[in-house]
Amino acid sequence: MNQSMSAVPSDYRSPHRWQFAGFAIALVALGLVLAPMPAPAQMFAPWGNGAALPFLQGPTLADTLRNGAQMASDQSRITAQFAQEMSQRARRPGYQMQNFVADYQNLDYQFQNLRSTFNALVQLALQLQSSRAANAAAELEAGLNIISEGFIPMQQEMQAGTFSRDPVQRMCGALNEALLEWQKELKRCSSRLGMI
Repeated sequence: MNQSMSAVPSDYRSPHRWQFAGFAIALVALGLVLAPMPAPAQMFAPWGNGAALPFLQGPTLADTLRNGAQMASDQSRITAQFAQEMSQRARRPGYQMQNFVADYQNLDYQFQNLRSTFNALVQLALQLQSSRAANAAAELEAGLNIISEGFIPMQQEMQAGTFSRDPVQRMCGALNEALLEWQKELKRCSSRLGMI
C-alpha cells in the first residue's frame, strides 16, 4: 500500500494542487453567474434579425427613442454639412466629373444612412400604437421624400455624363437648407414620436 502511494506523483498529493482546482471551480462559477442572461422580452427589430440598431439601445423604449432621434438629428446635420461642403468644392475651377461623382456618391450614402436611422426610429415609435406618433412619423417621412427629390437633377447629370457647377451648387445649397429644416422639424415632433 505504501508503494502505491509512492507511485502517485507528489504534486497530485500537494495541498496547493487542490487549492488551484478549487480556485478554478470558483472562477468558472463566477463566470456563469456574471454571464449575460437572455432578456425575458425583446423589442421587435424591423431592420432584420441579427442587425444592430443604428443607434444605442437604452434601458427603456423611451430612452431608445431619444437615442434614435438624436442619431437621426446628428445624421441630418452631417448630411447637410456634406451638401454645403460639396457646394463649396463645386465652385473650384478644378472640380471635374470624377470629383462630382465621388461627392454625389458620398452625399447619397449620408442621406441613405439618415433614412435607415429614421426608419428604425419610426418602427420603434410605431410600437407605441399611438396615432400621434404615426402622424409625426408620416410627416417626417414625407419631408425626407421631398428632400430626396433634390437628388434627381444630380442623378440626371451623372447619367448624362455631364455636369454644370451652378446647378450642382444650387442643388447642394437647397439640400443643405432642407436637411437643416428637417432636423428642426424632427426636434419639434420628438414629443409626438413618444419621446418625453
